[in-house]
Amino acid sequence: MSSEDEIIKQLQEKMMAELTSKKKEEEAAAAEQVKIDAIVKQIVTLEAWERLKRVELVKPDLANEVKLYLIQLYSSGRLTRKVTDEELKALLAQLSERRRRDFNIRVV
Repeated sequence: MSSEDEIIKQLQEKMMAELTSKKKEEEAAAAEQVKIDAIVKQIVTLEAWERLKRVELVKPDLANEVKLYLIQLYSSGRLTRKVTDEELKALLAQLSERRRRDFNIRVV
């Protein structure tokens, strides 16, 4: 084999290793998301779950933040009953307001 063939083979092996590790990371993230969804689904009412899934389509970061917040509340014992749709709306409004940025435009 020529040195070029060896270099190409090494590059192919390196790319395959990177793809394999990336695939494993994606599978782990997907499994984690399934676990989070299962926990949150038990914490919220059906209407609240449906709203949260719709929000996830538009703003996935906000939906994940809400899910993690609800899990924290539940695991710390501050959440003893299911979250209703109205409570979820209030939580979404509160968290989205916190994320909103104010832009000040000055004309000089």
